[in-house]
Amino acid sequence: MEALKAAIPEKLKQLITNSTVHTLRDTCSSLHHFFLHFEPFHQIVAELADPSHALCGKSKETALKYKQLGNQCFSSADYAKALDYYTQALRRAPFEVGAIENNLIATLYINRATVLHKMNLLVECLRDCNRALQICPSYSKAWYRRGKANVSLGNNRDAICDLNIAKSVESSTGGKKQIESEVKIILDQSTSANISVKPRQKENSLNTVGEMPQIKLQSVSMPDKGRGTVPSYDVSPGSLVHAEEPYATIILKQCRETHCHYCLNDLPADRVPCISCSIPLYCSRQCQIKAGGQTFRISTDDNILKNLPCDLGEYAAEVIQYNDYELKIDDVTEHQHECQGVHWPAVLPSEIVLAGRVLAKFLSKSSSGDITIFVEKLELSHCYECMPFESKLDSHIYAIVLLYCLKHSYGTMFSIDGISISQVFWHSSSLCVWMGECVYLYNNISIYNRTIINLV
Repeated sequence: MEALKAAIPEKLKQLITNSTVHTLRDTCSSLHHFFLHFEPFHQIVAELADPSHALCGKSKETALKYKQLGNQCFSSADYAKALDYYTQALRRAPFEVGAIENNLIATLYINRATVLHKMNLLVECLRDCNRALQICPSYSKAWYRRGKANVSLGNNRDAICDLNIAKSVESSTGGKKQIESEVKIILDQSTSANISVKPRQKENSLNTVGEMPQIKLQSVSMPDKGRGTVPSYDVSPGSLVHAEEPYATIILKQCRETHCHYCLNDLPADRVPCISCSIPLYCSRQCQIKAGGQTFRISTDDNILKNLPCDLGEYAAEVIQYNDYELKIDDVTEHQHECQGVHWPAVLPSEIVLAGRVLAKFLSKSSSGDITIFVEKLELSHCYECMPFESKLDSHIYAIVLLYCLKHSYGTMFSIDGISISQVFWHSSSLCVWMGECVYLYNNISIYNRTIINLV
């Protein structure tokens, strides 16, 4: 962006410096006109938004490189590093439709599950086994590792089922004999009367907000901060005063490797990557699907279910069939337009990406004629004239770059429908100003689980 900033004529910079809310549309139009005839601008946009560049796309070669590093660390018992390398491999491994035998993603999940087992992270190990089996139901190593994890958890009945299925799908005679001996050991240590039965471990679900207290709120408006809400009486520090689903959310760059990109909770050791790009990490498959609307489905007529005895077949079906149809997924998912390997969501400031999510969601769900009323209700421009020159200039540039990136992502589906391009720039700039304030607030207070809390 520095190259774009340096190329802007001084006269235009001065106009932007002196711009007000009333002249913002003109300065945005002038800057856009300049960029239209500035070839480096189009090159930068292409590098940011053209899927053919796919700098954050999937790469089997890179995934295999990380897998090899993980194997080396596992061999030397450096399990923490092995865990990280296998996760990095999963982020970059492409999902291969129809590839059942030697499926790279399923293999990586089992490699990571083995590491998690060594680290005594048993529930996480079990979840990775389930993910591998949802891709390759006849993967004997996945059933075997799942059985070993269930033994460690004390779920002996499930462990016996897992190992019996592993024996059924194992092709080698030596492998079958090893599994038989392990089943015999479990049976010798347990009797039918004291076999432990525990609830089957499922994907970790989203945390939910507890019961809301009866706190009355009132709307206020302040000249320097705009609209807001305050309780009508004093409340104790740390009290939950309001909770609602956000229109759009974004994770700050410094939290991308440690927090879920959808629910913003801490990432577990068995973090889940996006199916189509290498940017986000999620705490569960539920969050991954809700954020991107993407999932994979196994064949319902897989031979493993047909060839197993009735009781084992029902057990296997329960393990491998993931009911993602029960998840409530928005028509406009927040990561969908940022995916396919384009890297503008990774390099642009978080507040700009969030502004893009707001615009994408609104323009996809509403008629373009309402966008002016929509933005006016948000009251985003109250502090524009107090902004420093550099912030004004950055907002102008990012607003234009953002809109071009969105048009690349949506193609013909992304339309401004009668709203002049300068008006959209005005709204984008206003949103960027407001998002900057949000980031400032985030850095000075704590916001958890998409709720607003009254802080000490």
